[in-house]
Amino acid sequence: MVGVAMANYPPPKANGHSVAFDAVAFASEGGSQDTLLVEAGPHEGVYLATFDLGGVRSYRERQPWGNAYRKPGRYGLLTSARVD
Repeated sequence: MVGVAMANYPPPKANGHSVAFDAVAFASEGGSQDTLLVEAGPHEGVYLATFDLGGVRSYRERQPWGNAYRKPGRYGLLTSARVD
């Protein structure tokens, strides 16, 4: 239940098409919704995606998974500047 942004190199190294996906897969009414926020073209550029953090929090509150799988004690590794 997190938003995801993925960057890709433009041609000729790769094909571009960087993307960003919203974390909210189901609308509050219960129906599924498209999670694609932004899909860039094949060319180099700056593309902005807006993630609705309030909407993500609300989504987590009404979904059965909630915060059950969070492991905050392990997140330090993601932000550590240490190089092994």
